[in-house]
Amino acid sequence: PNHVCLYQRRDISSWLARWFPKTPAKSVVALKTPIKVDLVAGKTYRWCVCGRSKKQPFCDGSHFFQHTGLSPLKFKAQKTGTVALCTCKATQRPPYCDGTHRSEQVQKAEVGSPL
Repeated sequence: PNHVCLYQRRDISSWLARWFPKTPAKSVVALKTPIKVDLVAGKTYRWCVCGRSKKQPFCDGSHFFQHTGLSPLKFKAQKTGTVALCTCKATQRPPYCDGTHRSEQVQKAEVGSPL
């Protein structure tokens, strides 16, 4: 009976390790230009951190299904209006674009690969 218990526990920990890796994957460049979006004051949004979402700049769950160990950045819009959200994932002001995409490093990088 003890063997079964240990085996099950190992099974669960390998499952957890697969879905929740200890070392998160690197964010990848989704696009090399920001996306302008209309935000509504007080509404919460989920900005894609991993760069793998097909609904840029927002999360579509890809971080989870691709076992990245990353999570989206939840943020609440302070005011209603149009903002530029980062898609190169290298901004120093996430989720907002800070112009980092113009850097040589980002422009030379391949879309879908980490910086």
